[in-house]
Amino acid sequence: MEPREPRNVGAAARAMKNFGLEELVLVNPERPLDESAYRLATRGAADVLERARVVDSLDEALADTVYVVATSARARDAYAGEVYAPRQGAPLLLQAAGSGPVALMFGRENFGLSNLEMDRAHAVWRIPTGGYSSLNLAQAVLLVAYEVFLAEAAPPRAARPQPAPREELERFFADLESFLREIHYTDENRLEGALRAFRRMSHRAALSKNEVHRLRGLLRQSRWAIANGGCDESQER
Repeated sequence: MEPREPRNVGAAARAMKNFGLEELVLVNPERPLDESAYRLATRGAADVLERARVVDSLDEALADTVYVVATSARARDAYAGEVYAPRQGAPLLLQAAGSGPVALMFGRENFGLSNLEMDRAHAVWRIPTGGYSSLNLAQAVLLVAYEVFLAEAAPPRAARPQPAPREELERFFADLESFLREIHYTDENRLEGALRAFRRMSHRAALSKNEVHRLRGLLRQSRWAIANGGCDESQER
């Protein structure tokens, strides 16, 4: 997200190449890639920079993904996604990758990812450290890529149901927010926390596309029942 220094992107590209990650997406970078980026990438990873996509928004970067991991050094208990160390989370990422594109999301060099950006993730990876938790962007990419590389070499786990595409989940969360407002589930000050809790439950469940459709259908039918006094259509005359 919004990298500030091209040289940091170059070093991150080299770390990716070391461990087999080659698709780089830059969201609204402050400066275009320059000679310093290619110098830090070295010739071995120059192709990662040459193929890098530059997009204007996180939505564009995450389009079509089925599983998103956010990385953070901050200790918070308000994440929408499940929190793992990379070694715990990497097998889950690879399982999801069998169903479609997955994404590893890194924040800005100076303050990382915002709460709203992290809400888009199914899981949060926190790298264990010895007390000083602030890592350089390229260091974080290197450690995360290494754990994914190790997990890929490990024996495969049993397959899980195909998770719903991110767009389907976001439509469900939008429906849910609207419904919670309609039924006055909580006050406006506490609504964001409530929505984050529902996101956390949904991400933990790794909902399939069919399950998301059923939940959205439940919300639609609940709206209809409230508007019609709770009777079903066969009773209405």
